[in-house]
Order: sequence, then structure tokens, then C-alpha cells
Amino acid sequence: ANGTNRISVVMQTAVATDRFRRKGKLEVRTSGLAVVSAIAGAILGAFIAAELPEEVFDIALAVVLVLVVLTLFVRTPAGGEAVSAIGPRWLQVPAFFAIGVYGGFVQAGVGFLLITGGTWLLGLDLVRTNATKVLVVMVYSLFALAIFTLYGQVVWVLGLVLGVGSMIGAWIGVHFAVKRGAKAVRWVIVAAVAASVLDLVGVL
Repeated sequence: ANGTNRISVVMQTAVATDRFRRKGKLEVRTSGLAVVSAIAGAILGAFIAAELPEEVFDIALAVVLVLVVLTLFVRTPAGGEAVSAIGPRWLQVPAFFAIGVYGGFVQAGVGFLLITGGTWLLGLDLVRTNATKVLVVMVYSLFALAIFTLYGQVVWVLGLVLGVGSMIGAWIGVHFAVKRGAKAVRWVIVAAVAASVLDLVGVL
């Protein structure tokens, strides 16, 4: 499931990245260092996931999701414009490398970590942070997919079917984010985190 899902992730983020680029919301120069760092981490994480037996991360992941979403309310960029990054530039490398390791190992919840990194370390508002997130995930997922394929852990037919649905969702999501702005995106994230946490702890 972990490997097969990467097909959908690549397809979804490819559509989303293109849509954000067309709408002028993608900060390629700003996110370059983050992308490279995340790729390196994801390669390591994917190899670890492919080698190790299945483990249970539900409770830990629920805690991470709650902590990450809380950081979205610490600062609020105004007017949809980029702002000065809070964290030092050098911190991008270890931070996005660590996020990449996590994303390469298991995709679930990595988007919230990337949103936090984009907001605090890249100095982007939520819409542009979301654009950077899908770019980072798209690039490192290509490497992760290759690794899982190498280990025979990808079911291509199921992954492609899931990917088609994800591409449609990505197209709708980008339109919503650009049209409604950062405030609406924030509350969608909160709702998604709440549902994820309830599912992880067995309430749903």
C-alpha cells in the first residue's frame, strides 16, 4: 500500500504543481534548497521503508498532525504576499531533509510538515506554501516510487486508478486554494487534520 500509493502521489502533485505554476503561485527559486534536501531525505526514507517490516505509527502520527496544525495559527501572512522567513536559511537543509526521510518512509501526514516548513523557513503564505509542498512531494515521490518498484512493492493498476481520482482532486484543490486564499486553506487543513487524528486513534 505504501509503495502503490506513490503512483497516485506523483500523478496528483504533477497536476497540482502545473496548476500552481500557471497561476503564478509557485516559488521555484525560493524552494530549490528545500526540494534538494527533501529528495535526499526521501531516498533514505524509502530505502528504510522497503527494507523494514511493517510497523504501527498511528498514535505518533496523530500527535504530529496536531502539533503541526497548531503552528499554522502562530503567524498569519497578510494579503497573500510572501513574508520574511522566521527561521535561518541554513536550517532549511536539516529540516527538509528530516521531512523528506519521513515522506519517503510513509507519505501520510507529510503535507502538514511541509506546510509548516514552508511557512516558517521559506517565508511563504499558505497558498504559496501549498504550491511549494506539492512541488517537493512530486519530485521526491518519483525517487521513492522508483525504489519501491525496485523492491517489487508497487501494484501499478491499482495505483493508476487511484492516481486518476487524485489528479481530479488536485485540479479542484488548486482552484479552491487560489480563489479562496490562505484563510480558507487553513480551515480545510484543520478539518483534514481533525478527521485524520480521529481515524488514527480509532474514533472514526
